[in-house]
Amino acid sequence: MLVDDSDDEAPCLIPAEVPTLVSGSVAEDDTPNIPVTIITGYLGAGKTSLLTYILKEQHGKRIAVIVNEYGEGAAVEQPGALGVGNEKYEEWLEMTNGCLCCAVKSNAVMAIEKLMEKSGKFDYVLIETTGLADPGNIGQTFWVDEGLSKLYLDGIVTLCDAYNFNKTFQEAGGKVTECERQIALADVVILNKLDLINDTIKDNISKKIQSINSSCDIQYTTYSRIDLDTILGIQAYSSAAPPPSTIEHNISSAISTVTMTTDIIMKRGDIESALETLLWEDLDSFSNSDNKKESHSMEDTGGMNILRLKGKLQTPEGWIMIQGVRDMFDITEIKGDNIPYQHLVFIGVHLDRVRLCDVTKMRVR
Repeated sequence: MLVDDSDDEAPCLIPAEVPTLVSGSVAEDDTPNIPVTIITGYLGAGKTSLLTYILKEQHGKRIAVIVNEYGEGAAVEQPGALGVGNEKYEEWLEMTNGCLCCAVKSNAVMAIEKLMEKSGKFDYVLIETTGLADPGNIGQTFWVDEGLSKLYLDGIVTLCDAYNFNKTFQEAGGKVTECERQIALADVVILNKLDLINDTIKDNISKKIQSINSSCDIQYTTYSRIDLDTILGIQAYSSAAPPPSTIEHNISSAISTVTMTTDIIMKRGDIESALETLLWEDLDSFSNSDNKKESHSMEDTGGMNILRLKGKLQTPEGWIMIQGVRDMFDITEIKGDNIPYQHLVFIGVHLDRVRLCDVTKMRVR
């Protein structure tokens, strides 16, 4: 199918090594499931350049790319077609380098279901979002939609415009920006347009990114040209994911990272109860309060809002891996042979460390 010009492009295919202990990573017929990467980024960050590179370069990977041609923010981005004259396709189009691409005007899930009819012709799925979209909403889909059981979320990649990075925050006037939310949810952040800034600015932006999300990997690019192995098959939601960084930075953003740890072996039911309290009951409490009448969200009133959750904990029955996006989380049993310590990582707005310690019975690392 086709690719859109909403600032993102499409990728290619490769036989993906599926993580052995990811929930839903292997189909019932023992054939490996396909990893899905979500590509997001604020307006003008370079998503279209990245997708164009993926669709046209001879990188040897078989990638199926889905581009949101219309949707939230589309009026700003002036969507268009990529690569094949002036035509706009609503069917999957096979590129000369072996990649598949498609532009969608509404729900990407329908395009994915159509794509699965071509099973065997691709090894990765890449979904591009519009510049103002929330990648968390798409990420949650792979935990609740049984029709997508042959796919699993591999990672979220956020592109940032290095040249306009600081300006984006200045224009926000202290409010949490979509760019910050996208960084908070990212497993990999691509700092693009590196040729337009100096090393001092680069270092300052990197510290800003790490202050928002200290557990993400930062890659640096010009014209969005990148080694695809750094963003595909990264297994960010698998037991193979590395432990979180414990480096602290001066946090000027409302969004930050808090890493919790414990030496206590907790019951799985107690862990689930604590997470439900933080992700559901705290949010419900806010929604039913008078604050909601005067504010759009918890973060507007300084309330804690957890955007991303991940970690590995030990229970009496064994080790478990926890992955969460916004108000949804998933728990998977894993092997604990190479896990250095128990941990939970929270990334969110106005994180309340006292509240996190009180509910989880853990301590800030």
